This record gives sequence, C-alpha cells and structure tokens, in this order.
Amino acid sequence: MASASFGSEDFDIEMGDFEVKKTKLFERTWRVGPGGSIMTRPLVIGDTICFGSFNQNMHAVSAGDGRLIWKFQATGPIGASAPVWDGVRLCFGSYDYNVYALDPGTGRLLWKFKTEGAITRTGCADEDSFYIGSRDGYIYSIEKDSGRMKWKFRTYGSINSAVATMDGRVFVGSYDQNFYCLNAEGRLLWKIATQGEINSCNPPLVTRGRVYFASFDNFVYAADVETGRVLWKLKMSDYGNSVSPVESNGVIYHGSRDGCLYAISLEGRVIWKFRSAFPEAVSSPVIEDGMIFLGSGDYNMYCLDMSGRELWRFPTQGHVWWQPASWKKSLLFSSWDCNLYSVNKRDGMLNWKFRSAGSPCYVPPPFEAFRVQVRIPKSHMEEMKKKGYELEMQDEGEKSGSFYKSRVTYHVSTQYREKGKYQVSDSDDF
Repeated sequence: MASASFGSEDFDIEMGDFEVKKTKLFERTWRVGPGGSIMTRPLVIGDTICFGSFNQNMHAVSAGDGRLIWKFQATGPIGASAPVWDGVRLCFGSYDYNVYALDPGTGRLLWKFKTEGAITRTGCADEDSFYIGSRDGYIYSIEKDSGRMKWKFRTYGSINSAVATMDGRVFVGSYDQNFYCLNAEGRLLWKIATQGEINSCNPPLVTRGRVYFASFDNFVYAADVETGRVLWKLKMSDYGNSVSPVESNGVIYHGSRDGCLYAISLEGRVIWKFRSAFPEAVSSPVIEDGMIFLGSGDYNMYCLDMSGRELWRFPTQGHVWWQPASWKKSLLFSSWDCNLYSVNKRDGMLNWKFRSAGSPCYVPPPFEAFRVQVRIPKSHMEEMKKKGYELEMQDEGEKSGSFYKSRVTYHVSTQYREKGKYQVSDSDDF
C-alpha cells in the first residue's frame, strides 16, 4: 500500500491507482515575467564572474568581493543562455532573438547575430564556430570572428536545449522530440526519437564514446556517439527532465524534476539517490574535491559527500535551478531572488552577494503541464468532501459500483499557484 497525502490527512491507496498525465508542452521557460531574476550559470574568467539576468543585463563582477566591473544591456531578457568564453570573446543569447559577442574585459559589443526566435539556452564553441539553438527551430553555426552565419540546420520544434560539441560533432535536442548529432558542416549524422520534448539547461554529456541526454518522456538516455544506437534508458521522474547528466569517476549524476539527485552506474543502474527538501526541479551537480554541489527549486544550494549524504545547505529566497561554478575556495551560484551568491565551499558560509536590478520574476508552477489522477476508495470520498477538497469527478462506467467509486483528479502545485504582479499571458513573447 502507498500513502497519498491530501492536506493533513493520509489515505491508503493502491500504488497502481496513481497516474501522472502530461497535458501540454512544457512552456515554463517562455512564460517568465519581467524582473531581475538570475537564471544562468556564472562563468569564471580569471578573477571575473560573468552572468546574465532577466533585466536584460550581462554583468561582470569581481570574484573576490562581488564589485561590479561592467554591464552590457541587451534588448531582451537573458535567461538560461549562460555566457561561453572561447578565449577571446563572450557569446550568449537573449529572448530578443539575438546572439551577442562581447569583449570580456570591457563588455564592449563585438558583433550580434539575429535569429527568428527567442534564445533560452547555452551555446558552445569549437576552434572556428559558435553553435546555438533558437526557438525558431534551427541550430546555428556562427563564425566567431565575424558573427556571420556559416550554416543552419532545421529541426521541427523549438530548441530549448543547450548545445555540446566534441570531435567535430554537434549534439542538441529539440522540442520535436528528437536528439540530433550533426557534423561540423551541419549535415545530419543520426538522430534518436524520444516520446517527449527535449529541454535542458546544460549541454548533453559526451564522454567515453557515449552521449547522455534526457527527455520529457521521463527517461535518461545513453547512446553510442558514432552510431546513435541507444545503449540503455532509465526512467527518472513522472514530471519530465530539464537537465542533462554529468559524470565523475565512472558515475553518472542526474538531477530530476522530482526533487532528487540520482547516482547511476555506467550500465544504467541507480546506485543511490538524494532527495531535496521539496519535490521541485534540481540542477545538474558540480563535483569537486570529493563534494557534490547541487542547486534546487526548493531555494537551497546543497553540498553532499560522494555517498549522497548532506554536508550543508545554504538557503536563498528563490529557486536555485542552475549549476554553480567555483573560484578558489568559493562556490558561486545564482538564485531566482535576483542575487548571485559566493559562499565558502567547505562550510557554506556567505562571502558576499551581488543583487541585480529589479524584483523576482513571475514563473509558472513547476508541474502545470502535468495532472495527477488518483482513484479514491468510496470509503474516503465523503470524508474528503467534508474537509473541503474540490474533487473533479470522472464517470467510471461499469466500475461505478466497485470499491473505487470514482476517479478524482487534482493538480500538483507549488507556492507559485497564485497569479502575481509579474505574470505574463501564454501568448506573450519577448
């Protein structure tokens, strides 16, 4: 028997009577309201930290004390398109459809390139090109020196996935439910069909002759880099996936939208899992010096040991959905509360924080694209009604006289269920 909690009361319900249904595309990324929330992983260049925010600014601050060095204003929000440094320039995308290249020392614009859709995820660079995806459904190859397009490859859905490149190959997922491998000239080498849109804040993992990625069909995939043959897939969550795995010492680590971090063997077996304080999305971790650093939608940054035991947590006032970075003995990470934090890696004590301009953005509920259906035994129905639960009834037909009188549907929600000042409509775009 499994216990399902409704308010303060628990009701015993057979596990087989739970069903999570996805009701629409996951569009949370594009329905964020205006404000100063920070959504990118910070980039460390020497003693400088670069990061973007929804107030349209790319910032550069001192790693030692958080002092502002420069900022550059785009014409639209900068979401989870973290800046990429190729040794010469910073490249990133914006909701204003543009790819920008800046001088990292001064913030001076070097070039910009216009696509036909919002850019919400991080690109990547090789020796000659910068690769990035757009909501217009194309993956672009841009000449790094000039900002001119070399080629574009069309998928049949928005690209809301970070891009990876290795050994002359480009890897990216699309909302058309396919994961693509292209060569450096933009020719398709292979693709893998999944059963859900592919949405990832960090790049797919390419290592040991394999590529690892995740889909909103709830699975994590391991595939052969050369052929695209799926070696294994492992179900992680009922609520989709929004990050790609990372690897350390032969162990794959995956942060899931059910609030758990999973440690997985190379054969696809779960070794252990860590559960955060609240079932919200967690980031891909960063693993350094025998410690695992993990952000969570429950507002905390966690530090774990290599067995998944919590060492410390640092609370913020907003979601911490993105991978942290490190500088010397400091851990650097952003929060939806508009702050970039620097804390000591060993004990989680605050060094400094930098606040971007504006208030936290509205963001839709984490599970709004899903509906949980639970069949409630007749013996509990009247009791639940008396307690004020609003039950959406569905006729069970021939089963109407059975032990399970009706099917009850409720929506999984979070503290963001109310419309707020910064909410935008489904049709709004930047």
